[in-house]
Amino acid sequence: MNTLPFEQVKRKLLFKRKVTILDLKPRTPEQLLNFGIINVDKPSGPKSIHVVNEVRAITGQQKCGHAGTLDPITTGVLPVGLGKALKVLPTLSVAGKVYKATMKLHAAVEKERLEEAFKKFTGKIIQTPPRVSAVARRPREREIYWAEIESIKDRTVVFEMGCQHGTYVRKWISDLGQSLGIVAHMSALVRLQAGPLKLKDSVTLEKLKEAFEKENVEKVILPPEKCVQHLPQVYVDEGTKDYLSHGSPVFAPGIVALTSELKKGDTVAIFDTHSNIMAIGIAEMDAEEILAAKKGLAIKTDFVVV
Repeated sequence: MNTLPFEQVKRKLLFKRKVTILDLKPRTPEQLLNFGIINVDKPSGPKSIHVVNEVRAITGQQKCGHAGTLDPITTGVLPVGLGKALKVLPTLSVAGKVYKATMKLHAAVEKERLEEAFKKFTGKIIQTPPRVSAVARRPREREIYWAEIESIKDRTVVFEMGCQHGTYVRKWISDLGQSLGIVAHMSALVRLQAGPLKLKDSVTLEKLKEAFEKENVEKVILPPEKCVQHLPQVYVDEGTKDYLSHGSPVFAPGIVALTSELKKGDTVAIFDTHSNIMAIGIAEMDAEEILAAKKGLAIKTDFVVV
């Protein structure tokens, strides 16, 4: 089974100090409305912002936003943040993605040639964003973790792709067709996964509305802590929390535990010992250095969540 890079890491919680890390305490519906994320299954047709407007109308939470824009025809995982959880959305925007795409070929291509083209366009590639895009149109490197053909019928090809954020699947298909000397275009796209959020766990707008009508809010809104599981993690002691809440960096003595895969330069989720997310930061040390350090800047705070 294909998995995104963060899912392939063998994570272990390492303790710098003897302490108990408690499980996250369930939040009330009201708390989730002001600090939660909904894994929406976006339908085909509306723009991402229109889906957010629907969520706003259903939930009554005016402070809403989404992570990672989907084209109107694209369906699938669209994370929508509520209240303070909007601050967590950038970590999902830059997380790896998984898609199922349907490609239409404008000329017949032998299966072997097509498979070779897929191999050529897997790994690190150079891609120029399309004319209509949210970024500057200049070549940039992106990584395709895998691209596997699921079916070929006539000139219609269905495939699954795992890729780095910011990959334009439509352009990938066009470039692949060009390499074969033919025209190819995308006719359908489904986002199966964004970071730790998966389509199988998502909720449609209809189900979201039903949950609110039946007051089952906690069944459709995730605590933000569940949405940063793709990031390395550090846990800080009680004495550090107040400083951290005001944007101070985290120094090595204030860390009581951390996950083993943490490397210098990583984006890190920072928690208290009750497993509540406090902030997002950038690691200034590797896990081994933090464990050994008695002083020094360990995590530079990027933004405070609480």
